[in-house]
Amino acid sequence: MPPTAAPPRAGVPGRAPDPGSRRVPAPTRERRPALLALGLVLVVGGALGSALVVHRSGDRVDVLVARHDIAPGERVDADDLGVARVAADGAAVVPSAALGNFVGTYATGRIPADTLLNRTMFLAGDAVPADAAVVGLVLAPEQRPTEPLRSGDVVRAFLVSADGSGTVTGEPAGTVLLSAARVVAAGADSASSGGDTVSLLVPTAQAAGVVAAASAGQVAVARVADGTAPPVDLEGR
Repeated sequence: MPPTAAPPRAGVPGRAPDPGSRRVPAPTRERRPALLALGLVLVVGGALGSALVVHRSGDRVDVLVARHDIAPGERVDADDLGVARVAADGAAVVPSAALGNFVGTYATGRIPADTLLNRTMFLAGDAVPADAAVVGLVLAPEQRPTEPLRSGDVVRAFLVSADGSGTVTGEPAGTVLLSAARVVAAGADSASSGGDTVSLLVPTAQAAGVVAAASAGQVAVARVADGTAPPVDLEGR
């Protein structure tokens, strides 16, 4: 039997080298201490920021809110205002301790219920401008819209005559007394059956004629679009 040949050794000429005998040298990793330090700072900073947000979210204060809808020009009483506990995020809110400063002021616009209040919503003193007057009317059902009027509505006032006779102003029935007037108060008239009381803000120059017609029961009103601008309006609107 012929002798068994020895296995070839690596590096013998004429033979393919073992693939595992040659390896590409791995690159040396360069250490960057500055980047590691920056990453650590970012991690710590993020943790501190999260902790601050959690802390601020629990920082809540008592502020004033509207307990119900407040109409433009309405005088504010203590019962109109409530207290809510909210996060103190820098908003222009009014602390509940300032309640006494707002009793007796007038709303400069319509304030929906549960609105967080701020000082621009109110006017100290009288909200009626110098060139206007508030005139009260008692309106029978046929002298007003079917839907009750509310503070803040805008109406047009007409001269009417129930029995077809002359009017107190001498003008014909159907004459427009006020092209647009703001309703500053409205409610049921306890002294008459089915009548409603309405207070209108009217120009001073027209107040006497409206008062005369109102005293004779010769005024009827119709609601107009909310966007209609009356010639005189509450201050701050």
